[in-house]
Parts: sequence; C-alpha cells; structure tokens
Amino acid sequence: MSRYIVLSTTQQLAIDIEMITGMTDGILIEGGSDVRFSVPATVLDWESLGLHYLMTSIRGRMVHELFHEQVTSWEEFAFDVDVSVPKMYKERAQVAEDLAREGIRISRDYKLVGNEEHIRLFKFEMLTYYNGRRDSPFPIDVQEQAREVVNEIIVPECGTLRETQLVGLRHLYAIWWSRFRQRHFVSTGFTNRFLKPTAELSDRSRRLIHLLMERMSDTPDLPVETAASEARFIILTMHTLGLFPPEQMMTDVTDSVIQYWHHFERALKESYYCLFMLRADQVDIRSVTRVLEPEILRFFVFPYVGEEDYEYMTNVADIAPEYPLAYEFSKDVMRHFSEFTGVPARDLDNFMLPDLIATVMGYPNFYRAIPAVNITIDFGGHHGIEEVMAMSLNGLPGYKIQINHVLSEYTDILVTDAPQPKDEPYTALIWRGIGTPGQMTELLQEINRVKMKKFNAWRDNNKHK
Repeated sequence: MSRYIVLSTTQQLAIDIEMITGMTDGILIEGGSDVRFSVPATVLDWESLGLHYLMTSIRGRMVHELFHEQVTSWEEFAFDVDVSVPKMYKERAQVAEDLAREGIRISRDYKLVGNEEHIRLFKFEMLTYYNGRRDSPFPIDVQEQAREVVNEIIVPECGTLRETQLVGLRHLYAIWWSRFRQRHFVSTGFTNRFLKPTAELSDRSRRLIHLLMERMSDTPDLPVETAASEARFIILTMHTLGLFPPEQMMTDVTDSVIQYWHHFERALKESYYCLFMLRADQVDIRSVTRVLEPEILRFFVFPYVGEEDYEYMTNVADIAPEYPLAYEFSKDVMRHFSEFTGVPARDLDNFMLPDLIATVMGYPNFYRAIPAVNITIDFGGHHGIEEVMAMSLNGLPGYKIQINHVLSEYTDILVTDAPQPKDEPYTALIWRGIGTPGQMTELLQEINRVKMKKFNAWRDNNKHK
C-alpha cells in the first residue's frame, strides 16, 4: 500500500512539473520502483509548484467553483474532489470563516455574496498570486474577449505594458465580466473612498470610464449609475497595479489616500533621522514614496493584505543579514507608518517590507553621509581580473563601497592573489582568480561586517557632537 501511494504521488508530481515547466521527463520511474529526479533546479520554480497545489487544493477548488457558481450540491462537490462529506464540510467551515473576515459569505444557493469588491479582488489575488503559471481558468470566449478589450481599450491609453501586466489585466477583465453577467455589481461607496468624482478625474481616466461604459451599454436593465460604478472600480484597481503615471494617480485619488502617502513620507523622514541622525533629502523621500504609492493604495484596497503568505516574495530572514542597514531602516519605517495610520505593523511588514527594502537600496543618496567600505583589489599584472571585480562590486545595490588598487592606511579589505602577513589592520582575502561564488559570499559578508562596524562607530561619534 505504501509503495502504491509513493508511486502514484510521484506520477502526479511528474504531471504537475510537466504542466509548469513543459519538461516531460522531470521525474522518471524506472524498473517499476526506482524514482529518478532529473529536472534542473534552475528550471523548476518550487514556489510555482507550491502555489499550484494551493490553487488545486480542496479549499482552492471550492472558492473557484463558488466564484463561477458551479456548485449545485455540497455532496456532489465532495464526490468531485474525492473527499468524504464530513471532510468537505470541515473545509467549507474554514473557507466560510476566512471569507467572513473580509465581508464575504456563502449563500444557501452556493454563491459568494456580500462585499462584491473583495470577492473580485480576492479572485484576482488567487489568479495572480496563487496561480503559478497565471493560466486563465475562464472559458475560451471570455479569454478572447478579455484579450480584445485590453488590446483595444487599455493598451492605447497605457502604452507598452509588461507581459505580467497584460496577464493581470486580462484576469481583471475576465473576473469583472464573470461577475457582471451574473448581475453582481459593486457599490459606489467603496470606490468613492479612494477615487474622486468622475468629473474631477484625469482626462485618461475619464476616457477609459467612457469606453468601458460603452462596452456595457447593450446590457439590459442596467442603470447608468451602476455602469459608472463598475467602470470606476476598474480604474481604481488599475491604479493599485501601478498602471498609470504618478501624476495621474495624484489627480485621481481622494485626499484620504494622499494623506496615507503623507504619513508614509513622514515615516521615512522620522526613521531616517533616527537611524542616520540627519535630515533626509526631500527629493529622495518623494522619489521613494512615488515608487511605492500604488502599493500603499493596494494595501488599503485589497483584502487579506496582512496575511503571512505575502512574505513569499522575499525571505526576510535571508535578506536582513545581507542588507542590514536597508532592513533596519525599512523595519523602522513600517513601525512609524503603523503608528501614524493605526494599521498593525506586522500586516505592513508582510505586505510591504521586501519592496521597501529593495526601493531604498536603489537610492544611493540614502547612504551618502555614512562611511564607505574601502576595498583594495590588487592582482599584480592581472588588470582584467581587477576590472571585472570592480565592476561587480560597484554595481551592488545597498552597499557604499570605494575601490582602489593601492594598499593604504584606509584599506578595510584587501582582495589579492599574494600571501599577506598576519595581524594587519585590514582583512585580507586571498583569491586565485576572479573568485568563486563561495568567495564572493565571504566577501559580501565581510563588507557587511565592516560596514556595520564603521557605521556604528560613526553614529556613536555623531551622538556626542
């Protein structure tokens, strides 16, 4: 029995890997019992595989079929997913509890009802987050209609879009159409919290609203106000995805949204002063905020944004020791932002922390006042090796490094191919060439150690001034 379970599970895993990677021989069963795993680690995205299993789990299937209104009996659903009825009811109770947190209920006639905005956004999250390959679960005619509308209405207004953005927009339209034709409509109040009245919106947003309302004009018994609310909700969702320029966002959003951004700027300033004991440059503060404005808006619009699952984008435990200053600064920003908005800091960390760390690392001015780590690269006549190493180190985000080729009293780290005496004031790393991945890791760890040592000494010195 155990052998059968192992082999059947392995066979299903092979099918799933083929679906995600396209490889037909990722796992081979030889001789009836020998399992050989041959798919390269660089090809198989384990995150996609795990998210695929979440999507196809009992709960994932249940939400999917409830959304598409395909459930006609809980007993039949249990039969379809091959579980016992008691097990199915247990899973349904958990799904109902999770949905209720965001104002969504399962009706007696097997439909998702309640907060229509969160129903759609939850489905959108499942398709763009839990769906590993972002395949469309919608009928072919809906997929084609979504592609047509995105190409004819959205792309001309938004310009060149990334493939992930195009896929997201197609999902967004398909979700909207699936709920819209089932006569599920969004409220006016939800969108009005975040978007100004239509007459005050930017020209581009008003054009898109007009075009989207034209697409709904042949829907029988549809009030104009309902069509306008539907179109406005689509514009709001597009704003949360960062599909419009910052200037358009500033024109379109309400004062309450702008206030969130001001709170974030204030959090950046407070944290910068706490960590560096300097006033941050307003240009840098504004630049960082503009990058994250869509994400801040998304946090307040989307459901389930504080869930721990959002940490999947970056393992914070891994990034903290590699970029200690950016991590410490970003954590403090989230703490201050939490104080200013009343939102739990843990929720902000789960949703925004990795992106904030990455954004901060992209602005070298944040590190302008702190001491640099001085690295001397000396490989004798091998100038090509020195040049490649210098290029690699100068391109590292989140590091403040000065590179030279002459050993001096300012050298913190020496990378060379020549043996060095002991007990020197600098750290000597002896390499036989450009350096292996392991040696590069060792160098980065030493840079971080020296960086934090010099930073703490610099900070302590400034405290007493």
